Amino acid sequence: MDKERFRDSFNAFLKMYFNSCREVYEDLDLKNVSDRQFRYLREIDKRESVTMSEIAQIFNLSKPTVTETIRTFEETGLIEKKRCKDDARVYNITLTKRGKLLAKTNVLESNKAMEKIFSRLDNQELQTLVRLFDKIGQV
Repeated sequence: MDKERFRDSFNAFLKMYFNSCREVYEDLDLKNVSDRQFRYLREIDKRESVTMSEIAQIFNLSKPTVTETIRTFEETGLIEKKRCKDDARVYNITLTKRGKLLAKTNVLESNKAMEKIFSRLDNQELQTLVRLFDKIGQV
């Protein structure tokens, strides 16, 4: 196999995948969300409800940094803050519907790319591709 031909083909696949990701971000209007912010949202999503102190501890951040990030998330409609019933100084943070969607963008990205792959390959080609992905994944 010619390595240059393989590289060109692989790059075409990556371009298709990254274009799929961009389409998801554009559909959700998420152009200005950083990788770090995605990690925060995913962590909140895993825990369903979390306090600002817990976020600071999980990510080893200062409370002012967490406060600023949470304020931004609240302004953009990604989270909701509710006072804790037991301690009015503490806020419980949960994701909004939009925040949950954003936390799961990696699923949306891969689904978009899969739609494109499924539309171009027949069942036998898909089975071959799965075997190849499985084999590559064992490396």
